[in-house]
Amino acid sequence: MLSIKRIILPVLLIVSGLQVSGMPAPDSLRYEVLMSSALLKTMNLDAAFIGTLDVTPERHVMLSTENRAFLLGWGGMKPLGKPASGTISSFAFSPDGLLMVVRDNEICYFDSLGTLTSLYKLPYSDMGISAGKKVMYVYDRSTGKTNKGVYELSPGGKHKILFELTSPIKSVTEFNNTLLFATRNLLCQFDPATKDYKVLASLSKDKTILSVTADPSGNRIYFSTGMEIYAVNNVAAITISKELGGILKFYGDGLMVFDPGKDFLIRIVGIEKVLAGLQAAKPAEKANAETEVLTNASITGLVKSELADQLIISIIRRSKVNFNLGVDAIIDLSAQGVSSDVILEMKQAMGRQSSQVQEK
Repeated sequence: MLSIKRIILPVLLIVSGLQVSGMPAPDSLRYEVLMSSALLKTMNLDAAFIGTLDVTPERHVMLSTENRAFLLGWGGMKPLGKPASGTISSFAFSPDGLLMVVRDNEICYFDSLGTLTSLYKLPYSDMGISAGKKVMYVYDRSTGKTNKGVYELSPGGKHKILFELTSPIKSVTEFNNTLLFATRNLLCQFDPATKDYKVLASLSKDKTILSVTADPSGNRIYFSTGMEIYAVNNVAAITISKELGGILKFYGDGLMVFDPGKDFLIRIVGIEKVLAGLQAAKPAEKANAETEVLTNASITGLVKSELADQLIISIIRRSKVNFNLGVDAIIDLSAQGVSSDVILEMKQAMGRQSSQVQEK
């Protein structure tokens, strides 16, 4: 698990004040304000957008309300298809360019008449959808059920469940043959080949990660809360904005940031060069995974937060630990809902740490 370094790009802090007319970009950064509340007013468009965006094969930005999709281009914004019956919760373009829309508990597409037509049934309503190189991923964002799954959807409607958690899954994106996903305050990675989980970064418990995107060419991951944006590589997680957040999508050579509550969409170009320059000027220290020493109370707190055992075990494996594993303590852990698998990992972690101390 990577530590969060407080390296904030000052130039990004002015983004929230940009207007449609834009302003000269400092240094190597360029800002493209694609949508703002002022632009919508000039179009007499009063739309409550959902927290999803994608880019069409024709390079238009697609947004949507709960019952109508829109295309955003240099000529303004225009509706796509007819108003939907039911509630649109998510959408994404498939690897072959088909627009797949989650409406209620089904995946739909726009037919030749512009009407949303059912394609596949989903197990639940309000699921999220994202595209990989060859398949689609559907994931459960709800809070009401015990288990929340991530499903792989192949051409022809073939599907399989990849994994389940007890906490809602807010965002999923494919990255270097693995899946990145956000659940609560954690950015995680899942390897479909090995079924292994890894916690890449952890925010404070009062924060929720809303969105994850990746730049494969730069080997960089970006994730965000409602008011913050972070960048991650194999060394560290870096805070790049504390005044801007929302839904992210890395497209081409730019990072798109969409705040549906403020009707604000911006594309930041050149951010990778700035990050690389910061690292070149001041090489990042090797990430210290042990942001805190885990105790029995830490584990029971994770359990009460309804994190899956796999994630708790992943956190234990990447942290310093100081567990009390006496008989009474183990009984208390079990009484508070800590599983036998997690208790076993706690014992093994103490053993590993003791061995490392003796070797030194």
